[in-house]
Amino acid sequence: MRSCSVISYMLYLFFGTVLLKTTSASRTYNISALFDPRAEELRNEFEMEIKRIQVDDRPGTYLDPKFRELDITDSFEVSNAICEQLENGVLAFVGMSKVCALSTIQSYSDTFKAPFITLSMPQNSTSADPYQLYMRPHYIDGLVDVIVNYGWKELFYIYDTDEGLIRLQQLFQAFNVREYELIDINVKRVRDAHESYMLLRDIYGTVKDTNLRILLDITTDEARTLIMNVRNDRDMINNRFHFLLADLDINDMGDEPLRSGINVTGFQLNATEDGPAKSKDRDIYANILNKKITLEKALVLDAVRLIHKASKKLNPDLYDQGLTGMKCRVGDANVRRVPGKTFMRALRNTTYNGFTGTVQFDDRGFRKKFKLPLIQTTMNMERAKVGEYTREGGLTQHDPKVVPHINIKNAPQNETKIVTTVLDPPYVMIKNDALKDPEAHMSREVRCGKHKFEGFCIDLAAKIAEYVNFTYDICLVNDLHYGTMLENGTWNGMIGELTRREADLAIAPITISSARERVVDFTKPFMSLGISIMIKKPSNAKAHVFSFMDPLSYEIWMCILFAYVGVSVVLFLVSRFSPTEWHVEDDSSITNDFTISNSLWYSLGAFMQQGCDISPKAISGRVVGSVWWFFTLIIISSYTANLAAFLTVERMNTPIESAEDLAKQTNIQYGVLNAGTTKDFFKYSKVAIYERMWAYMTSANPSVFVNNNTAGIGRVRSSNGKYAYLVESTMNEYTNMRKPCDTMKVGTNLDSKGYGIATPVGSPLRDRLTLAVLHFRESGELQQLKKKWWDDRSECPSPGTASDGGQTALTLNNVAGIFYILISGLTLAILIAGCEFIYKSVVDSKKSKTSFGSVLRCKARLSFRGSFDKEASDAGVPIRKTMSTYTYTGPTQLPGFDPYPDTNNTHTQV
Repeated sequence: MRSCSVISYMLYLFFGTVLLKTTSASRTYNISALFDPRAEELRNEFEMEIKRIQVDDRPGTYLDPKFRELDITDSFEVSNAICEQLENGVLAFVGMSKVCALSTIQSYSDTFKAPFITLSMPQNSTSADPYQLYMRPHYIDGLVDVIVNYGWKELFYIYDTDEGLIRLQQLFQAFNVREYELIDINVKRVRDAHESYMLLRDIYGTVKDTNLRILLDITTDEARTLIMNVRNDRDMINNRFHFLLADLDINDMGDEPLRSGINVTGFQLNATEDGPAKSKDRDIYANILNKKITLEKALVLDAVRLIHKASKKLNPDLYDQGLTGMKCRVGDANVRRVPGKTFMRALRNTTYNGFTGTVQFDDRGFRKKFKLPLIQTTMNMERAKVGEYTREGGLTQHDPKVVPHINIKNAPQNETKIVTTVLDPPYVMIKNDALKDPEAHMSREVRCGKHKFEGFCIDLAAKIAEYVNFTYDICLVNDLHYGTMLENGTWNGMIGELTRREADLAIAPITISSARERVVDFTKPFMSLGISIMIKKPSNAKAHVFSFMDPLSYEIWMCILFAYVGVSVVLFLVSRFSPTEWHVEDDSSITNDFTISNSLWYSLGAFMQQGCDISPKAISGRVVGSVWWFFTLIIISSYTANLAAFLTVERMNTPIESAEDLAKQTNIQYGVLNAGTTKDFFKYSKVAIYERMWAYMTSANPSVFVNNNTAGIGRVRSSNGKYAYLVESTMNEYTNMRKPCDTMKVGTNLDSKGYGIATPVGSPLRDRLTLAVLHFRESGELQQLKKKWWDDRSECPSPGTASDGGQTALTLNNVAGIFYILISGLTLAILIAGCEFIYKSVVDSKKSKTSFGSVLRCKARLSFRGSFDKEASDAGVPIRKTMSTYTYTGPTQLPGFDPYPDTNNTHTQV
């Protein structure tokens, strides 16, 4: 239907343009539009409305707009612009009129009888027959009626423009005319919403134990920002404030400020049901009626319609194009004479229903017979019409439409509740291919249907619906967001749908926060959690061939080697200088067992706890041996104690262990979801370490924020350990259980919070839902649901345990190095034995002066047979004695040596 109206509108434009060019009998009137350069939307709406009129109207009267952008606060520029347009023969002016230039406008329009239709605040004219028409109603008496009916004795009047000062004067005049009892008005001028907010903070801190009545004479956008700032200030109690808006567009503030728990009252200049959308105009205005029209645009539309309807009453012969003798500026051309007086009379006598209600004027140029609904809202009220102001009848009060507190027992049970949620495994997941791409298919038929989804929250919704006894349907949230307050004060996501009453409850992983609690109601939490750190799982320290050396570090092994060499050298030295270690070998020589090689062998045997065939006899040598034995005892015990763990447990070296580790390094980036309570936690935290982390995240380039959890988890997995994701612990735990099992949680949770079921403010479901959540928690059903969707669906093996639940067995990889050393040692021994065999054969061949080959063969035959033969003797192989034992019983004593106390000391030689 909308596309048909657009096509119809384009056809109207086409044929209207052709008709305009081909009709010579039609009369064209010039009208001037004076707008501020910043009011481009108003100028576009002005031009489009003229085109719509030309398409809709029969040939005869056409309006030709003459635009002029200027500073409407500059009287000199305004006067030049008016003269310029008058010289072009304009019939009337449309524009804004600020206080500083209003007297100039009134003077020129009255002098040249050129009607000026202004969109600004009405003000009295000094002329007896003014040529100004005010599209905005004069409603100061309405504000006074509200103050009187509420019984306010004191209030704060906050304004930001000179027009506000004029309105304050009109307010005082209205009170004087009524002879109302004394009222205390504290006047404050501000520059913007921030200054207004700081002013209210001072007022709040100064004025104690009383309600604060604030008359806000600032723009609607500034008022919205101010109210949202007050609502979000945790140090202020919202219900102490009662704001009365001086402007006429309270509905343009949107839903969020009016559902903030603050009492807000104001008038709204509404469109009537029988306005321009009626009859033949419906197709032309289809595009306008399907979108929101601000008050300023509505006033522009009604001003153009007023000029068009009044111009059709003019006699074309009266529109003389000749020049008069009156000049507007010295030296310039005379202005063109137009039927200004007749046209002004036609404007005043024109009545029609416009976007701002009934458009009709009195002799002073003020609107009459208009209606201004009085809108009021509090925490327990919908936006309600509590009264209506008319110029003729004053303020009439109505009973507000209050949101009832429904008794649980008498609550309706047969209404289907809309449950809004968001895709977030394992809470809500798509059961089948019914919704392949939720971002591309968001029609209600596709995104709704409880049979299409599965997950923790889906099961929870079914249990709660059965317990509370209501029917329901589940729909994905339109914008796929949880709920964040936007810059204009409204909320998106599931929270926004609840505040707009588009859903009855939200069952999803929604974190309970103070900001959200201000605009929706939460049940008791159905799950507790906190912010945690997710990182990519480091590669395991796999077993290698020298895994048996891992119990001791590289530095310790090097120190042991140096200690071994050092002990051997010390033992050699003390044995050399100790007479006890020397003994008589035969009548002509003495020997010392602790040569450098024997010392090394003794130390190695002691270290390996195998012992040796020699031992020190001197006290100094035994001291060296004792400390070396004690040293090896501790080392070997420590090594043995750690060996089992190092061979059977795979270890991971995590680069970070806590938030402190993250904050004091820059090698690993870290970030959060770009909207939600986790981001707000860091943004508003007063803890030094979290403030430092937030400063890093906001300054990081490229950005460390992600749009959804899937993107954050993917970034962790693809960043090679260079990115950590700060995410709620339940999501962290679930992700760690999903393939490819390459993420892990480190450290403890940074905070503690909970997930709750959200409902609109004042919903009768909230108390019943809370009782259901408490019942399921006490019965253990919530824990069973979590086990079902977390532990039972795990795709990863439990860390640190074998698949069969038994103790992990060693594999060849754990001890392969030991076999390599054994094989290497055996091979080395064989090579050394071969070298010794060859070397000795060469020496013996030279001594016996026989060939090397014959000696080599004889030695080989001796080695294999193990006995001596004649051929070996002929080959010159020297024959040694077998093992013999010699006993020393010498009668004499070598000079400088004591005799052995043990006279039975024996030595063995080959």
